[in-house]
Order: sequence, then C-alpha cells, then structure tokens
Amino acid sequence: MYILNTSFMVEHDVHELWLDMMKNRVMPYIASRGFPEPTFTKVISNEKQGHHTYSLQVNMDDLGQYNGFMEEILSEYASICGPTFGEKALYFTSLLKKVVL
Repeated sequence: MYILNTSFMVEHDVHELWLDMMKNRVMPYIASRGFPEPTFTKVISNEKQGHHTYSLQVNMDDLGQYNGFMEEILSEYASICGPTFGEKALYFTSLLKKVVL
C-alpha cells in the first residue's frame, strides 16, 4: 500500500480562489478517477507564516496507480494552477510506502 502526499503552499492573496478551485474542480476530478477517499488537510503551525499550507493524501494499491495519478491528475492540476496562480501556489509530491511493524 502506498500513500501519495502532495503539499501545497498558497499565498494569502490567492488563497480563497485556490481553495475554491480545489473544492469544486480538483477534488471532484480525483474522485471521478477512482480515488474515492482522499484526505485533504490544512497544516497548523504555531508560527505566523506568509502563506497557507495544505496536504493532500491519496491511498494507492500499487505503483501503476501512482504513475496514473501523476500523469493524469497532477498534470491537469499543474495546467490549471500554473497559469492561474504562478508561484503564489506551489506544491511538491512525495510517495510513501506503508510499513507494517
């Protein structure tokens, strides 16, 4: 089992528009592609920051799903987000493998 984690840093002046895009376009698109229960969270920090930070986690059974997610969903996100927000909404993705102890 794998977890794809994408972290987002979004500047204050585009935050509401970006969050609306995630809610109304990105999350429904992810669900329509067969990932029914992604976890979307806001990162809480005690430090005052000049941006908002979020995390999207999606469970995946195998690397094929990961490759499909990266090619289809994140490339679609980048094609929308890049022209709309530029460097005011940045992201990076990590692939995690669950470890059973």
